[in-house]
Amino acid sequence: MAKTFTKNTPAINMTVVGFGQAGSRIADEFASIKNENGNSVYNCLALNSNDGDLKGLKYITESNRVSLNLGGLGKNPQKAISILEENEDVKNRLKGFIQERVRPTDDLVLFFAGLGGGTGTSTIVKALEEFYDFNNKPLIKKELVKLQSEIEPKEFKENLKKYMKIAIKKAEEKFIKVGVVVTLPLRADGPDALRQVNDFAQRIWKIGQDKTKGIAFIKFADNQHFYDEFKKLPENERGNVENYRDYANKRFSEVFHELNTATTGGGTSVTFDSQDFRRIILENTGSLVINKLTKPITNINNGHDVKEMILDSMEGSCFHQPIELTNILENGDMVAAKVHHIGLLAVLDEKKSLGSSFIDDARVEITEKNTFSLSGTVFTGYLEEKNDHSATVYTFYKTDGLPARLAKGLVKEYEEFQERQKAVIYQSASIESINDEDDDDDFNIDLAEFGLEEVASTKEEDQNENKNNYEVDIDNLNFDDLDD
Repeated sequence: MAKTFTKNTPAINMTVVGFGQAGSRIADEFASIKNENGNSVYNCLALNSNDGDLKGLKYITESNRVSLNLGGLGKNPQKAISILEENEDVKNRLKGFIQERVRPTDDLVLFFAGLGGGTGTSTIVKALEEFYDFNNKPLIKKELVKLQSEIEPKEFKENLKKYMKIAIKKAEEKFIKVGVVVTLPLRADGPDALRQVNDFAQRIWKIGQDKTKGIAFIKFADNQHFYDEFKKLPENERGNVENYRDYANKRFSEVFHELNTATTGGGTSVTFDSQDFRRIILENTGSLVINKLTKPITNINNGHDVKEMILDSMEGSCFHQPIELTNILENGDMVAAKVHHIGLLAVLDEKKSLGSSFIDDARVEITEKNTFSLSGTVFTGYLEEKNDHSATVYTFYKTDGLPARLAKGLVKEYEEFQERQKAVIYQSASIESINDEDDDDDFNIDLAEFGLEEVASTKEEDQNENKNNYEVDIDNLNFDDLDD
């Protein structure tokens, strides 16, 4: 029993960064993946609010574990954001971590965090901002300064947004890409967690839609999905995995690594090229959807069986609920979420006379379906290598759509919690007061003695502007308001 292709050189070199306990545990799973020399395939780092939470890691080296020395943040991300913005020591620790420890020479930097309200929820947002400020924003500024030197000042200032967009497009080719993977909480985590997750998920999604930030994809992995899947597993199939969290971390790291190595292998004339894989993962942005289906190779009789596995795989995801790619409005119009490049990959353990038409047939059916509003290319391929005596298919793509639970489900779950709360009558204990009406005579206070009298003053700013001044302060330009 073996998967030989997982020993291939990765198609995408990655630095993996875990924030908080949940993010650090996923990064630790990536660090457990070793090459033939016994070294970790991926450069893995972990950041947490205190030293104690980092001690449970098994594979990330001590030198790659960084603590903010805060002693925990009490699952209060709003408080954590304030600390990260106002505490100079903590702010500098985070900045130093991003600027000095995260290795941007790799093709992709993967940021992991849980959205349960702990350290990862807040630090990943600030880390994304810090990474942009240090790595990609200077590239945009460099292109903008170059354009400014080439264009007449009046033209440049009056058409500033136009030239900002041009600068972004020129700089984008040199951006260091970031993949963001965050986990949604269990329903049992309660309404406060759901509310906070809803807030921070919106922030992260907005960052992902900003072309200046260099976000390659966002993955909203769902702990509820993993929990339900883990509970259905028979005890003898769980191996050494003790809980759904370990199951989720192991599954994500394994599937992503398998994809990252299968595309650099050989074995057939229809091979998924590593450059094709890089295009799917690194080009465009949006929600990354990955699915994997496996059957014993003895159950595969012909190419039609593999084609059906591919079509079934396209209907779901192994990390969250399916994404509704199309929606029919009341007037009959169909609204579709854009789908970028699609990858279809099969790994067959034994050589059978299956031919190669199954991969072409799958591509044709997927392309012709109204389910997928495709704006890119469908890349296909298959391998014939050792694969645990199984046939496995992987399907993956990026889309503007979101998992159903995130798009609507969290709000519905929160509302259901609120409805249950309204149905309960709460009783509060109280201590009766001893009334002493004469006490009020002791508090005849003149507020003027304390300087608290109302003071109102108005002062108009000088609004006169020199109409002939065409200087532009590039350092303080706001790129957030640019239209697509």
